[in-house]
Amino acid sequence: MMKKLYPLFFVIAVPLILILMSNSTGSIGGKTGSIGDSGTTCTECHGGSAEPMTGWITTNVPTVGYTPGETYLITATGTHSGVVKFGFELTVENSSGDKVGTLQLIEPSRTRFTNSDQAVTHTADGNIPSGNTNSWTMNWVAPSDVEGDVGIYAAFNAANGNGGTSGDVIYKSEIFIMEAAPAPLLSGIVPDNAYQGDMVNTTISGENTEFSGTPDVYLTFSGNGLEVINATNVVVESEVLLQADFDIPATASVGLWDLHVNSLLLEDAFTVNLITGIADNANDITRIYPNPANDHFFVEDAVDALLSVYNVKGELVTNLRVTNNKQLVNINDLANGLYIIMIEKNGNKSIDKILVN
Repeated sequence: MMKKLYPLFFVIAVPLILILMSNSTGSIGGKTGSIGDSGTTCTECHGGSAEPMTGWITTNVPTVGYTPGETYLITATGTHSGVVKFGFELTVENSSGDKVGTLQLIEPSRTRFTNSDQAVTHTADGNIPSGNTNSWTMNWVAPSDVEGDVGIYAAFNAANGNGGTSGDVIYKSEIFIMEAAPAPLLSGIVPDNAYQGDMVNTTISGENTEFSGTPDVYLTFSGNGLEVINATNVVVESEVLLQADFDIPATASVGLWDLHVNSLLLEDAFTVNLITGIADNANDITRIYPNPANDHFFVEDAVDALLSVYNVKGELVTNLRVTNNKQLVNINDLANGLYIIMIEKNGNKSIDKILVN
């Protein structure tokens, strides 16, 4: 009668032994308690209910969220008093239960892949606790185009080492992370250039911005951040679009300027061009006084020169041919403000500025 029981015992015992051996070298896969794993944990074999734990999964993902393509460290840590063997399985999924991102081993002697490389579990060398605790680390490469939170799920088996499935305690833990919102940035300004003295209306665009209220909009000269042109008449058209006027001084440095909107910066976004028809010349060929002037000024040593006066918008307001060594120039019809004077003689040009008050 006993001999007839041997084959039946062999049929039952061999699969059980194989399962126990398999679990000592890691999970068979799909036992993390995740949505995609249908909530299944090691209790399928070990019985009981998985105890939920908090803080057993940690990452170095910033609080603002992960960045697609970046690699992050995931650590799974379990603690159980009197534990003899301690194993785990961990996976990462989206809110629909699809596996997302790429897990990478960084402890190949203590961890291995399972569930078609979509989860990480322990090896035989990795199930030995230190005291009452065991811990495993792995890398995760963050995915792109994932909507909603990403869940990291893990189940833990705190085994008593009796060689069977009884007396073991199963735990589970989960955390949720999100993709970091794309950083706001300035994408352009149109038009992106003007002449000295111009008044220019610009359209400034951004990406992932939330323009509102009256933003602080200004230009700084790329070669000298202390030279600033503040915008006027700033109007927010939308969260990503605003209008702003810039009154470019006739004295503004020629070259590239950086655009600022609040704390956002777009380097070398705007170009100030030399005022139309005026070019600097290092060697002055005349003298102009008084400066500031009221209703007239004098020009000396410029006989036969062409004198032109421009306003700060670069518009010609008067010009004349100098006929005297000390020429009086009447400006009583000019409004108060700054003017540019250009004197041309024998192919040479001289630039000066005069303040009318």
